[in-house]
Amino acid sequence: MDRHSRIRVSDADREGIVARLSAATAEGRLSVDEFSQRAGMAYASRTWGELARLVDDLPVPRIVYPAPPPAPSRVPLLALIFGVLSIPTFACTPLGASASLAAVVLGVLGIRGGDRAMAVAGLACGVVGLALQIAMILFFTAGMDSGPPPFSE
Repeated sequence: MDRHSRIRVSDADREGIVARLSAATAEGRLSVDEFSQRAGMAYASRTWGELARLVDDLPVPRIVYPAPPPAPSRVPLLALIFGVLSIPTFACTPLGASASLAAVVLGVLGIRGGDRAMAVAGLACGVVGLALQIAMILFFTAGMDSGPPPFSE
């Protein structure tokens, strides 16, 4: 007889074993008469050795852990970063245009699933950056269409 089997049990320990017996009855492993008999013995038991004999022929219950929640999407944050970046870089055509388009695309994707406010802010900043980019291009191309400045002497 090992030392563990002589340790005295608490009321909570007895209730735990009775709950396990009840689950085994619900699964069809024990009859109602067997459950009644073993539950009475569980409430009368004083040591872990006496309790362990009541569930020796039953499988150990499996613990099912819930799935962790999914990680939040980083797409709205990326939309905001590219959107904010697109405004001061509008004068640099390749970088500003790339940041603006990335902000718009990521903003649309972020609205579908994620932090909606951050995605909308990134989308708005991307649109503003794109508008500034187009305005700058139109301004410089309109100035070039007028021809060279007149020669004055």
